[in-house]
Amino acid sequence: MLTYYLLYIISLIVTGVNTTYLYKKFQLTAGTGLAASILYMIVNGVISAILPAVVLLFSPESFETTVYSLIFAAATVIVAALSTILMFKAYEKGQIAIANICTTVGGIVLQCAWGVIFLKEDFSVKDLVAIVIMLIAVFLIMDRNGEKADKKLIWLYVLIVLCSCAVNMFSKQHQVETNFATVNTLSYSIWIGVIRTVLFAACIPYVLIKQGKNAFRFPKNAVGYAAGSSVFSGGCYIIQLFTAVVLPIVITSPLSTGVGILMSTLLPWFVYHEKMNKKQIAGVSLSLIGSVLFLITV
Repeated sequence: MLTYYLLYIISLIVTGVNTTYLYKKFQLTAGTGLAASILYMIVNGVISAILPAVVLLFSPESFETTVYSLIFAAATVIVAALSTILMFKAYEKGQIAIANICTTVGGIVLQCAWGVIFLKEDFSVKDLVAIVIMLIAVFLIMDRNGEKADKKLIWLYVLIVLCSCAVNMFSKQHQVETNFATVNTLSYSIWIGVIRTVLFAACIPYVLIKQGKNAFRFPKNAVGYAAGSSVFSGGCYIIQLFTAVVLPIVITSPLSTGVGILMSTLLPWFVYHEKMNKKQIAGVSLSLIGSVLFLITV
């Protein structure tokens, strides 16, 4: 069990580095327009399909297809794509740290409630205390020293949280499904990559008609950033799918929040020199305490 937790935590750390650096670099290079989002999604889809396909070649498992898995893969692609597009806009309008925190929160309360009610997972008093600590940490970190909140930006963050929550819940539900036939983890990852590629490739004619043939003229390093980011995100997603079979969502959701908060605040401070006030520093410390509490319960 400890090995699964270690793999999961490593995937969270790598995801934080990817989101804060490569993902942001792509946005700075290619912009936040529709064409940039389509480019990223196509590159991400191709790599997300190739990575598990290569692993599958050396695996005793075979490539599989079921209707249930295809439906869940399509739903996951749609909400994940929406989340990515919204993140680009959040990066453009707000601080990187706050945008990333909204993603890592991922509907912590909703996911834990869903895990307890529908998946019958255990939930202790210590888990509840850890969640409360992390929620307090979020409010402290999102403090802007009395600045008036941008209502449009708040709604943007809310949508990011809902999309992030949906992606995690869809992935978990597919991995623990027992009533319907599902494909193995590697096949599921391949289908997500294929559906993502086809879906966004179909959007290219629309963009060309609306914006002209120059819409997809991006610097070469933009494709490189998109590819590098996709390698990390695709690899981490495969790890998270494997661990979802074993680890309860009432633990992984808050744990991802705690680790995500740490990565999403410390990395922008280190890489982009985004300043943190005393309340935000206190919030980071609380998130670390909450994460440790969850590890103690394991």
